[in-house]
Order: sequence, then structure tokens, then C-alpha cells
Amino acid sequence: MNSNVLVAMDKFRGTASAREMSEAVASAVQSMGLAADVQPMSDGGEGFRDAFVGDVEVVDVAGPLGERVEASVTFVTTSHGRRAVIEVADAVGRQLLKNPAPHQALAAQSGGVGELILAAARLGASEVVVGCGGSATSDGGLGCYQVLREAGGLPIPVIAATDIDALFSGARRYAAQKGVRSEDLLIIDERLSSIRDRYLNEQGVDVELLERAGAAGGIAGALASLGATLVSGFDAVSSAVGLPERIESAQLVITGEGRFDSGSLEGKVTVGMAQLAAGRTPVLVVCGSVDDDAAAIFSGRFPNSSIASLERRFGLEIALNQVLDCAAVVVKESLQN
Repeated sequence: MNSNVLVAMDKFRGTASAREMSEAVASAVQSMGLAADVQPMSDGGEGFRDAFVGDVEVVDVAGPLGERVEASVTFVTTSHGRRAVIEVADAVGRQLLKNPAPHQALAAQSGGVGELILAAARLGASEVVVGCGGSATSDGGLGCYQVLREAGGLPIPVIAATDIDALFSGARRYAAQKGVRSEDLLIIDERLSSIRDRYLNEQGVDVELLERAGAAGGIAGALASLGATLVSGFDAVSSAVGLPERIESAQLVITGEGRFDSGSLEGKVTVGMAQLAAGRTPVLVVCGSVDDDAAAIFSGRFPNSSIASLERRFGLEIALNQVLDCAAVVVKESLQN
């Protein structure tokens, strides 16, 4: 191997960001005398802004329980103007509402996302790309919708980039992860049904017919009802950073995520990278842990790819506590073989 290695890691949730992982792996590649093209990746969830390089502005918005929090906007200059990149998780993310009481999980609101979009427009954005993942909310996006509707609707074009393709009612599936008790899921069902009717009556859009509308507790659906475009988070990043062309010029692609399992096969970063590289460029997938069944399916689908598990190589404790070092070692070992 005498050329470029594209390093495009996703986050390892709870241990390292996509940028931290990508830079650690790139350093390992460079220590082997190879050139590294570094591109932190995201499928639309937490860390979405890491995939974009630009000027960052910090604004004050409402958090999931109405408290004021600081959220960032990354401004990227494009041929079409000034693109703002924001994350749902920055404003109303689960990291802002850790271990919520059941009533808090039910009460969490998405208004801060609407405020963040309005702030991006005031700061000169010509369009906004919203990473719709990692929310603490299951409010059907109503808080976000109300803020934007009171302001007259979407001030500029909005693209909602999601990491799931669930329909609007599918937001229920993720409520338990956010602290909603199983006995309260009926409340979520009724809430989503009522809000669906509201969006249909007020905007003429049936969000239940839209794939991806259930992302971020329904925030994606709320934005779509106001005219936003729903897209795959991976595809949004891939297009914005010219990923297909960069893969074409690479001799090896290194990607990865914290946990490779059945969910990874549903359009997450690792599979997206393998699909783009299929038949042309070998892919090394470095993960914290790996589900064997999912790995077998992946290997059958992408025979030019391989998966490395940090947990299997180093044990769970070391893999969690020294994830950057472990990833570097695995990459060096793979490059030596």
C-alpha cells in the first residue's frame, strides 16, 4: 500500500467522539508511513456537526425541560451560500437529561430546536441542516413546531438528516430509551396520534406517510410538516464532504462505531461506507464491540471488508477506558498484515 487511507470513523457513544476516533486512527496510519485523509462521520445522531468544518457560533436556547442551555451552530460556506449545521442533541439531547424521572421523560420538550433554527437564520444562514438524533424528547416535535409556527414558519430552507427511517408513530419505539416507562407508552401513542392530526389540519401534511418522520421523537416530522426535506444523515454528510470521490482515490477505507449490531445494518455509517466502497476499495471496520450474527451478514454482503472488535482484542474494561489507544493498536496490526 503506497497511497492514501481514508479514515472516516463514527462516534463511540460514551467514550469518544467521531473526531477523536478519526484523529487517533489517522495518527496510527501515519505512524506506518501512510497518508491519511481524515473525515469524521455521522449518520445524523450525536456528533453530527463533527463531520463539518466551519465557523462555530454558540447560542442560548431552551433545553429539554425549559432550562437555558448553550448550543452550537457550525457555518459552512458553500457555492449556494452559508449553510448552518446544527444538532437536535445540542439543544434537547439525552446528555442534558440523564436518568430522568418518568414524569420528566414524558415532559421533555423540543422547543429549543426551533429556537436554534431561528438563531441560525438570524446569524446569516441561507439554509439549515439539522442532525436529528439523540433527543431526550418524545413530544412529536410539537415544541419545535410551535416555536417555528409562531415565528411564521421555517425562515429558510431546512434539511432534516436522520439516523432512522421510522414513520411518525415509530417515535414510540425509542421512548423507553429516553426514560419513558412501559406503562406510559400508551400516553406516547395517544400524543403522537393527536399531534399527527394537528399537523395534518394545520399544515396539510400527513407525517405518518413520511419515512424518517419519527426521528428525534418526532422532531423530523414536525419540521417536515413545515416544509423541511427529510434525508438520510449518512447521505447528507457523504454528499456535503464529497465522500464518493475521496473513496475512489483511497487504497483503504477505515471506519467504525462503538457497537456493531443489527442496527448497523440499517443504514448506519459503517454499512454506508462499505456500500460506497463496495467492489473498489477494501474497508476495515473498527468497533468497540461486535454482534457475531450482524458481522456475519455484513461479511457476506461486503466480502472486501473486515471487522475488528476492540472488546474481543483487549477485553471490555480496557476497550472502554483506553479506546483511542486500542483503536490505534488494532489499525497498526491490520496494516502490518
